[in-house]
Amino acid sequence: MADAPSISVITPVYKGIKFLRGTFASMAAQTFTDWEWILVDDESKDGSGALIDELAKEDSRLRVVHRKNGGTSVARNTAMASARGKYLAFLDEDDLYHPRYLETLFNLAEKHGADIAGCRKLMFDEDSSPGFPDDGPPPDAEVRIADRAGICEWLSGLKANIPCEVWLNLYRRDVFGDMPFPPGVRVEQDFRWHYSALPRCRKYARIDWTGYAWRATAAGGWLNPKPESMLSHIETFRILASSLPRQMGLDDRQLKGFIDGFNVSAHVNLFVPLKRGVQLTREESRALRNGVRSLYPLGIDLRCKLHFRKRLLWNLFMLTGCEAFVRI
Repeated sequence: MADAPSISVITPVYKGIKFLRGTFASMAAQTFTDWEWILVDDESKDGSGALIDELAKEDSRLRVVHRKNGGTSVARNTAMASARGKYLAFLDEDDLYHPRYLETLFNLAEKHGADIAGCRKLMFDEDSSPGFPDDGPPPDAEVRIADRAGICEWLSGLKANIPCEVWLNLYRRDVFGDMPFPPGVRVEQDFRWHYSALPRCRKYARIDWTGYAWRATAAGGWLNPKPESMLSHIETFRILASSLPRQMGLDDRQLKGFIDGFNVSAHVNLFVPLKRGVQLTREESRALRNGVRSLYPLGIDLRCKLHFRKRLLWNLFMLTGCEAFVRI
């Protein structure tokens, strides 16, 4: 058996034929070459499976797994089960790495003995190119290092300080490789997995540099939120807010900041989509309102981010289920 690579890159593949060649090119352009790339075909019907079989013939570092459709979490879990690298990296089928992405995060993790090493992202339109702003991290790029106490401080600012997308980070496989992504969860698998991993993290390194290009497609995500994603947000808030503060040992001040971050997220992910016109069935409306109420005991109440008039209208929606109140 060949020597284990330094990094195992994991990509679920499902209906990605339009973008896969570009993603392949971004991997082939990596200045760091000691990697394996595990692509899991999740029973895609658009020819993606055949395409990645072809691409694997061009580069022996690619490994392709074909499996019955199970969703993104199951595909990632399948890849992690066979990964051999010291670190795990994630790359979505329609996104791109900066040519120095793997090199930068590997060196960052190795230099500082970090269990997780991360960077920043840029967003680009579906049919454009990302236009990374530089050739690599400048010598004066800020690097922030946090031990467990520092991670608690970062959590007090929540999403403002810790990139929750798994594809923005490198993870030590011997620390996190046995943590499965939640099967059956179609939205925010990475958010839940990343934050659930933090109690295991002894040291986290972040560099203020843009190394990942995230393609904003019109098909879904926050650009086109759906009731399913809103309900998933509620469940994510509930799971993390009820467990992470205790696991990390947040003090009262840190807990307040942590919960405030969730209140901001609740506003963005629940109130704003309704304001913009997301349509709910009667059952979805009832589930959403019940879910919102279930967050109150945890301190998550987006009303604290609303002005008086909006708060009143939100209360009317919560009482009646009439979405028109939110859209006024």
